[in-house]
Amino acid sequence: MAPRIPGSRVFLTFVALLAGASTAFAQAAPAPPPSPAPAVAPAPPPSPVSGIRNKVAAGDLLSAESILEVYRAKNGEDGAHLVGLSWLARGALYLGDLDRAKRYLDDVRARCAERIARGAEPSKDHDLELALGAAIEVQAQLTERARGGPAAAAYLRGELEKLHGPVALRSRLNKRINMLTLAGSPAPGIEVEDFLGERPPALASLRGKPVIVYLWAPWCGDCTAQAATLARVTARHVGEGLQVLALTRYYEGDSLRAVEKAQVDSVWKAVYADMGPVPIVLSTASMVRYGGSSTPTFVFVDRKGIVSWYTPTRLTEAELEGAVSKITR
Repeated sequence: MAPRIPGSRVFLTFVALLAGASTAFAQAAPAPPPSPAPAVAPAPPPSPVSGIRNKVAAGDLLSAESILEVYRAKNGEDGAHLVGLSWLARGALYLGDLDRAKRYLDDVRARCAERIARGAEPSKDHDLELALGAAIEVQAQLTERARGGPAAAAYLRGELEKLHGPVALRSRLNKRINMLTLAGSPAPGIEVEDFLGERPPALASLRGKPVIVYLWAPWCGDCTAQAATLARVTARHVGEGLQVLALTRYYEGDSLRAVEKAQVDSVWKAVYADMGPVPIVLSTASMVRYGGSSTPTFVFVDRKGIVSWYTPTRLTEAELEGAVSKITR
């Protein structure tokens, strides 16, 4: 007769047997298949723009056209192809082939119109914004050659009236208008949306003083490279009442304004320390009006408040000195 096992021992023995069976089953059962790795989106193909620009700079438009042709065969007519096409229009104009420039810009405008008809918006489609801006600028330059600056400016203003955004595109068109019309005209007032340090003076209140309106951005490498030259030239004319107004804007969303403002302050103090006290204005409206799509941009204003020279480019020390000497007379 088998020995009698107390109830508690029976239960424990049953649990042990069950655990052993579970362990054996777990050891015998196949491991679950690993979770599939998340799909990685393929990298976009390299843009053809760099190669096109290099060939245009070398005066080789045919090779630039070939680069875009090869890109299209491999990747289709995507956004990068559209931007590349706009660079061919710019390249043909630069190299004096006006017929090709017109043909390319007409093609770009037609493709941009198709995208917009399908619901694309320049404010949300950066390739569309770049290509459209380039085509409008090329048309303006062709118009200037054929019919003069006033006609080109009128064309640009008409295009500008159709745009409600984005900021960079409106700035770009204003830059081209300013290059045609601003010299010899009264300097537009500056709308102070925000500022660093003491409140900047109104431009009209500086009548009687020569003024440089300096458009810059804290992340702009050309601006950083310009800082030392600008400081040396302005230091030589402090005794003549020269006033500098530094103009920039917020580039990110409202939630990052405090961060951007701190960055503007930090970069100015680190890079432009030799400039001395300079009012810093943050204003999207004025950056758009003054065409701040290229930084640095200089606006030289004489003692009567008239723009002597507007130039969206870096300047040598000799060029800066000449421009400042003209407005400090």
